[in-house]
Formats: sequence, C-alpha cells, structure tokens
Amino acid sequence: MKKSAYIGWAIGSFTSAALVSAVGLLHLRFMTDSLGLAIALAGTLTVAAKIYDAMTDPLMGYIGDRTRTRFGQFRPYLLVGGLLAGLAMILLFNVPGGIGGESLWLYVGFTLLLYSTAYTMFRIPYLALGRAITDDFHARSRLMTFSVYGSSLGSFAATSAAPFLLARLGSDRAGHGHVALVLGAAIALGGIASFLLLKERHPVEAESRPTGSFAATWAALRANRPFLCLMGFKMVLFTGLAVHITAIPYYTRHVLHVTDTALGTIFAVQTAMMVLSQMLWVRMASRFGRRNALVGAGSLCAIAYTVWALIPAGSPFPLIYVACALSGTASGGVFLGLYTVLTDTMDYSRRVQGENRAGMLAGVFVMVEKGTSAMGIFAFSTIMSWTGFVSATGAGAAEQPAAVKTGIMVTVALVPALGAVIASIIMLRYRLPETAEDTVAPLPQTLQPVGAQSN
Repeated sequence: MKKSAYIGWAIGSFTSAALVSAVGLLHLRFMTDSLGLAIALAGTLTVAAKIYDAMTDPLMGYIGDRTRTRFGQFRPYLLVGGLLAGLAMILLFNVPGGIGGESLWLYVGFTLLLYSTAYTMFRIPYLALGRAITDDFHARSRLMTFSVYGSSLGSFAATSAAPFLLARLGSDRAGHGHVALVLGAAIALGGIASFLLLKERHPVEAESRPTGSFAATWAALRANRPFLCLMGFKMVLFTGLAVHITAIPYYTRHVLHVTDTALGTIFAVQTAMMVLSQMLWVRMASRFGRRNALVGAGSLCAIAYTVWALIPAGSPFPLIYVACALSGTASGGVFLGLYTVLTDTMDYSRRVQGENRAGMLAGVFVMVEKGTSAMGIFAFSTIMSWTGFVSATGAGAAEQPAAVKTGIMVTVALVPALGAVIASIIMLRYRLPETAEDTVAPLPQTLQPVGAQSN
C-alpha cells in the first residue's frame, strides 16, 4: 500500500478529531461562560443537535453505499464535508456581538446543526473507506494505527494547543473566535488533503450497489451479532467518556481553580500517551487477540477514571499527570481496537451476509458515538442544573456552590469508571463465528512493529 494512503488516512482522522474534540471540549463552556446562556438551555441545544446528527448517520451511510462517481464512491464526501466542517467551526465560536435573547440561541442552534451535518458528511465516508483501501489484514491493522496517530494530533490541536492559545489570548468570547479561525482553516485543509491522497482500491463498477430498502438493510445490520456486541461496548464506554470529557474544563476551572494552560497540559499528556501506547496495544492484540486487547483497554479506562477521584484539589500535581497518562494509554487501546474490530465486522457482513454494507456500518458506528455524546452532555448539564450551576459572561469566573463541585467530581470520575467496567463485560461476549476467536497467528516480519492480527 502506498505511503500516501497512510498519510491521507492520518490526515482524515486528524480532521474529524480536531472538529469533534474542539466542539465537545469547549463549546458548552463557551455558551455558558462566554455567551451567558443558562446551562440547561445550552445543554438542550447541544443534545438536540446531537440527536439530529445521530439520526442522519445511517442515512449518510445508506447514501454512500449507493454513490458512484468518477472520483470514487466515498471520496467526494471528504472534500465537501471537510470544507463545510471548517466553515461550521468558525461560525460556532464567532457569534455576532449584536444578537441576544431568542436570536442568540437560534444562531447557536443553527450553527450546531451545520456542524453536525458537516461532521456526518465527512466522518461516515471516511470510516467506510477503511475497508476499501486494502484487503490485506495486517496492512489494515497498520492503517488503523495511523488513524490513532492522526486523531491524537487532531485531539492535541483541539484540546491542548487551543487551550494554550486561549490562555494567551484570553478565554473570553473574542479569544474563542480567534482560536476557531485557526482550527477551521486546518480542518478545511485536512478535508482537501484527505480527498487528494486517499484512493479507493476498486474501480467504481467493481462492486455492485447494495440491494434492498433502508428498512431491509437495517434489519441485516441487526443480524450482525459481532457488530451489535461492538456497538454495545462503545455505547456504554463512550457515554461515560462523554460525561468525563464534558466535565474536565469545568473541573479545572471550578474545582482545581487553574488556568486553561493546565487544561491544555492535561490533554497534551493524554495525547502523547495515546501515541506512545500504540506499540503496546498492537503487540497486545497480536499476542492475545483484538477482542481481548480491547477488553484490557476498557478495564484500564476504569482504573484511570477512578484515579481522577483521588486527586486533591489543593495540590493536584503530580497525581493529575498519573491520571492523564493512564487515561491516554487506555484511550489509545480503545480507539485502535474499535477501528480494527469495525473493519472485521465489515468483512463479516460482506462474507457471511453477502453484501458490502460498509457505509451503513460506519453510519451506525458514528451514530452510537454521537448518541452517547448527547447522553453524556445531557447527563452532565442536568446534574449541573440540579446542583445550582451559576452561568456567567466574559471569562467565566463565577463562584460555584459546594454541590456543583461535588457534581463535577462525580461526573469526571465515578460515572465514567462505572461505564468502563460494564462495557468491558459486554465486550467479552464478542465472537466472529467463522474465526478461531482465541487463536492469533504471528505477524509477518515486515509488519511486526505496527501490524496486528485479527482474533
């Protein structure tokens, strides 16, 4: 496989990760602490956009499976979706100063829907391309490590570089707008680059369009038991992760009382450990099987989240670095495992069920991701509303009551830890019926550093 494919795949992962990480980490706090929206309203707008987003994912996959153009089946959506995503990022954080009241939340709602549409248009075809780039199983595993590298860099840009820049510019309305201009440009360029570098393996005519209605296709997906098990794992684990990620910027500001520089440091450490841990997780998957490695990563997530509850507010360092390192290592295993096991279930659908439904599988995969994000944000904003969170304008320095700080601690640590335990138990039931689940063949020598064999 050409090096350009690995680079293009990493850039595509960077693009989607930078988009979703920046919005997921900063936008809710931007609405409450810079725009002055009540947290219940801000949470409702975000959840409504997530629900819309999740509902359109399978539809995008269904459309992608039936698309045929001279540029390929899925590639054109990378270009259009990437450009639209860059625009959406800029509009989300550059709110005109002259609007308020009903006009303000209507603007916020519209830009959230625009962002959701753009992310769906890019992310679903990108994931579906994973099976179309190569048939070789070990090369595919290597390709997925580049996905983690790209998503790690995208997450770093959104969750570390952006907070560092906010700390220098001022974590206010104008500062968020300037940071969004930089991220928006990077996301748009990523969409262009991934379109140019990624090539689909087969000509457009090589695989016939899937047959059957949307309902029939959906029924076939429900019969794919390995995929359902993978989605159960992801649903529970990512709900807890969404609560954790949403709580962190509130945790650093209102519990630890540190600047956004510390927020950036937290995610810089996590991102570094995601990248550095890839060798470990590839070897774990090669030796023990992909399923078992993914269960191990989920279990490590539970340990990492528990450590967050033990950090003393008065002197968080250096224990906070331990929590960050564990979280990053665990996340590296989770994301690598999810991407590789997803392509396994795509192959299962084509081999056992007789049709290529990569687009629909990718659509449901991302739908679960967005649905859990909505549930996580809803849970966090509801808990904050119940405990009496005080919204503000400007840099968001409002003092919070003790109940709010307790709620933040619960959401940043205990809820996600419980979700990780339950998810790991669910993944133990994963089996590919036509493979020896617990027998793992050795890697080819040329792929030993980065490849992994399916279980």
